[in-house]
Amino acid sequence: MPILRNIEPSTSFLMRWELIDQMINSGLAGRGITREQALELEFFSHEELDYLFKGTNRLRDRFKGNDVKICSIVNAKSGRCQEDCGFCAQSSQFKTESPEYELLSVDQIVTAAKEAEAFGSNEFSVVVSGTSLDDRNELDRVIEAIKRIKKETNLEVCCSLGLMSLESMKELKAAGLDRCHHNLETAASHFENIVTTHTYDDEVRAVNNAKEVGLQVCVGGVFGMGESFAQRVELAFDIRDLNTQSFPINFLKSIEGTALEHLGLMNLYEALRTIAMLRLVLPTIDLFVCGGREEVFNNNQERLFAAGANGILGGNYLTTKGQDPKRDIEMIENLGLHPVYQPA
Repeated sequence: MPILRNIEPSTSFLMRWELIDQMINSGLAGRGITREQALELEFFSHEELDYLFKGTNRLRDRFKGNDVKICSIVNAKSGRCQEDCGFCAQSSQFKTESPEYELLSVDQIVTAAKEAEAFGSNEFSVVVSGTSLDDRNELDRVIEAIKRIKKETNLEVCCSLGLMSLESMKELKAAGLDRCHHNLETAASHFENIVTTHTYDDEVRAVNNAKEVGLQVCVGGVFGMGESFAQRVELAFDIRDLNTQSFPINFLKSIEGTALEHLGLMNLYEALRTIAMLRLVLPTIDLFVCGGREEVFNNNQERLFAAGANGILGGNYLTTKGQDPKRDIEMIENLGLHPVYQPA
């Protein structure tokens, strides 16, 4: 693969045009691009990226059609976490305005699920703070909530419960859990700059525990935490190796009081470049744009679908508010796309 960044601009564009076509063809074939090709994306101009997005839009359409999946979450247990993830307002090691409360009741979790289904979500995730949900009473409460959601709604159910053991994963699967969400957060080479209270290997082990019991897995990260583009590519290929089903894409919205409070928002084209890279590396996976969507894309949210995303997180986030779900539905339908109301 030639290194294109030092070639004369006119020649560079022509050669990159051919490279883009090669990348899209690799994606359409379902095999994805190489690491070397992914690294080249860092040097594409806005004009070149606009040409690329025509191809990533075709990729999304080839493997995902016009359907846009909408996932919703409930922050079922908030704050007082002993981990030191530098981006997170729920860490007890930072002083933030994040709410703190114990695990919600079964009724409260089920009510939140029904509300999510009513505004168009097809998937609902129960998210808790903390290293893991290892309290027996709390685990039983989540298990009961899963059973009721499966019985009383048509939602797919996901949980994000931290570094869970294999035995706990077996219990959750038996209760009807469809999917486990567990982010790797960032590349292995950048991980210790963001988290020191557990390791990257701990994160991977939790993902593998979920896979071993037969759960689908949703694994992604947070971008804009001081990592290089090469480290974003590194994370993408690590997740490709894990053979997961969906990738939640979060863009850092720094929160006052956290270790990363000094970092600004990623710019629009850099965010679109990142989504396109992920679609090209992972052509058949579900790509959800989650945290930071409203702030980074603002009035350009429709562009994330051309870049390759086929899902969004609707409603509120863990500790910050999202936009009105009705606005999300309207945006999707105005693009000629189809919000998925029921599980596929």
